[in-house]
Amino acid sequence: MARKTKEETQATREGILDAAESCFHEHGVARTTLEMIGARAGYTRGAVYWHFKNKIDVLAAVIERVRLPFMQELDRAATESRDTPVLDLRSVILGSLIDLAQDERLRNTMEIMLRSDSSADSKVLADLQQEGFRDGLERMARALRRAAQLGQLKPGANPEVAARMLHATVLGVLHGAMVEPELMDIRRDGMLALDMTLAAYVKEGVFEAGSAPAPL
Repeated sequence: MARKTKEETQATREGILDAAESCFHEHGVARTTLEMIGARAGYTRGAVYWHFKNKIDVLAAVIERVRLPFMQELDRAATESRDTPVLDLRSVILGSLIDLAQDERLRNTMEIMLRSDSSADSKVLADLQQEGFRDGLERMARALRRAAQLGQLKPGANPEVAARMLHATVLGVLHGAMVEPELMDIRRDGMLALDMTLAAYVKEGVFEAGSAPAPL
């Protein structure tokens, strides 16, 4: 019985987050209320408050359930026990791009994160964006520092610079796909841009389009 109650509680929480993601995407963070989220989920406002302190708490949870798995994958790509950090990093990013191309929920959450306005809520969203930006950038840099240690980067290539350019490339594709989805394809253009960026910093032979590392 206890296990069933725990599962039901988790299902309720996920239902609220699904509803919140839809509301944030359709109406924006500033115009979304807890009442709207509860109504979309089929629960009362009180039920939403039982799981979350306020709307910002809901927003953070919506973002975190998408960001956390990606960060965990980046952590594994940057581990010092592996000797294929470039291919590991490429695999993680390509997997994320493919997931974004196929999963509407992931795309909606990414679009919520990339939007901004002049409201106080957007200041909180900007803080979450900054936190995610720095976390992702540091993990990419860690993987590329490992690649430098293994002699896999081109002579003179700076892992920190390479990480910034790689991060900017990924964000650029995501933003372009959000603004002009008919012109910018997340999977097609993301894979091309990723490979071109990596090829600028990685030695020939270490990085080859279509190569795959051992499972993470």
